[in-house]
Amino acid sequence: MMKKVIALLLCVLMLVPVFASCAEKEDENDKGAYINMYLADQVYDLDPAYAYNNESALKVVSLLFDNLFVLDEGGNVRKSLAKDYKIREDDKTGEYEMIITLNNTCWSDGAAITANDVYFAWTRILNPANSFEAASLLYDIKNARAAKEGDGEISIDDVAISAINESQIQILFEGKIDYDQFLLNLTSYALVPLRNEVVEKNSDWAKKPATICTSGPFRLREVSYVEGEERMVLERNAYYYRDILEDELDKSVTPYRIIVDYTMTDEQIMQAYNEGKLFFVGDVPLSIRGSLGADVDVKDAMSTHTYILNQNALIKRTDGAPAEKLFANADVRNALSAVIDRQAIADAVVYAKAATALVPTGVYNAGNKGSLFKKAQTFREVGGDILVATPNLQEAKDLLAKANVTASNYEFAISVPAYDEVHVKIAEMVAAAWSQLGFKVTVDAIETVENDEMDKSTKEVDRNIRDDVFAENFRAGKFEVAAVDYVARSADAFSVLAPYAKSFTGLASSGEKRTEFKIPTHISGYDSEEYNALIESAYVEKNITARAEILHNAEKMLLEDMPVIPIVFNQTKTLIHSDLSKVVTTYYGSFNFNKAVLKNYQLYVPVEED
Repeated sequence: MMKKVIALLLCVLMLVPVFASCAEKEDENDKGAYINMYLADQVYDLDPAYAYNNESALKVVSLLFDNLFVLDEGGNVRKSLAKDYKIREDDKTGEYEMIITLNNTCWSDGAAITANDVYFAWTRILNPANSFEAASLLYDIKNARAAKEGDGEISIDDVAISAINESQIQILFEGKIDYDQFLLNLTSYALVPLRNEVVEKNSDWAKKPATICTSGPFRLREVSYVEGEERMVLERNAYYYRDILEDELDKSVTPYRIIVDYTMTDEQIMQAYNEGKLFFVGDVPLSIRGSLGADVDVKDAMSTHTYILNQNALIKRTDGAPAEKLFANADVRNALSAVIDRQAIADAVVYAKAATALVPTGVYNAGNKGSLFKKAQTFREVGGDILVATPNLQEAKDLLAKANVTASNYEFAISVPAYDEVHVKIAEMVAAAWSQLGFKVTVDAIETVENDEMDKSTKEVDRNIRDDVFAENFRAGKFEVAAVDYVARSADAFSVLAPYAKSFTGLASSGEKRTEFKIPTHISGYDSEEYNALIESAYVEKNITARAEILHNAEKMLLEDMPVIPIVFNQTKTLIHSDLSKVVTTYYGSFNFNKAVLKNYQLYVPVEED
């Protein structure tokens, strides 16, 4: 009997290594959670510098790209890609310098993120041949503004940004600046580092997994626009703050994949969420918003849904008279604003507030410094309401009469992206309001189109790319009225208001030779010498309280001239399933899934993984 027991024990001991081996193999295959969610509407271009006219784009871009500094949930500037920074001032020589040292991390293809990537991204923004509104965020840098304006004596090569070595970027300033303000500017995702060889190799580099290279916690694994198969898959960036030889796969990023299925209807999205098959809804569909009650987490966003009026557009007349620049008349622009029922639109959108100004909620008034017991004041708290939420039809008619405009003689269109149901809904309500005045207004819901341009590197046409015609037309100034989410590029009012001033638009300078470059006006065509002077004075003002007062005056002046019409203050609206935890919302309203935990995630791993 004893011999049988001993034999049995020996058999068990012999099997232990086998079980251990199986367990190790199982752990190796366990890469982490597959999280099914509805993150945001479909996005067709993930270039960070273009992510500020569409809230959905910013939600995705923030997961793909890391920045030198970030604004945490409490609105504090924190180091991210930046490991450290030092400031050196020499009043005798007039040299003011900042050296930023980068952390050791990599792009999604394993290449190290270097100071040259910062240099390329920033000089791309400042290049006078490119149009990027974020340019003024870098104007404290020596020669940056002069280079952007196309000064004949200063070129982009003269901008005082240089890579000292692989991990250090040197910045020289025009003079003593508010360094805290500059760091706040650097939290803008428009200024994230980019790879020269990636961006310049292919004009569609940010539209498909094969050409995009990311620095953030996730990479673009898959995107499909095929009808009936529309989806996006983000996958953990295995090189994100990780030594691949020593660190666990999930050291810096816990989830393995984020899967967004765009084939579901609004009802199917909610059904999947309620059944525990969908764990996060980052943008609640319009048709079901009114039925959610307290289940949805609603926060003020850093954006204002805004209508841009093109003052250079020739508006067709129906009475046979020649087309004219109708929106160049300030009284007409104010009439169009006065008749809009912002409160009704906010109620219809559900998760929005009537826009009573342009600068959105959350933007700081005078820096983001507050005590432990008192948060810094916001620009809106100090500036209050400038616009009214309710319509005034009679005021609008009086303004048109003053302008000697008979509304029924004009017809024009509101351009809006067809893929954004909220934007389309708002456009329909605004068009109805303007029709009350007699204008013939149509809503031009612009669809995306299949790419038909040849890839220079492959010599083939990539059909799995969609071109966002609305966005392209808007950037080219091809619109009469355009509906955009005007997202604050930083938590500073200057970033919102400055682009309406000539010299701060960030748009490409015109002219064939540098000596012939002309500084462009805002994309709306707005150009006010008085407003330009106000923004200039805010730019040179060193006292942050005095600077804030100037910016308040600038916002009031802008909304008296009304080159753009604020409609509603946007809000983020999210549903987070009880099985999903540790999801963080940043101050800018984007999401951080780095350490997100999905309960029993093994149950949702696909049976077959490609």
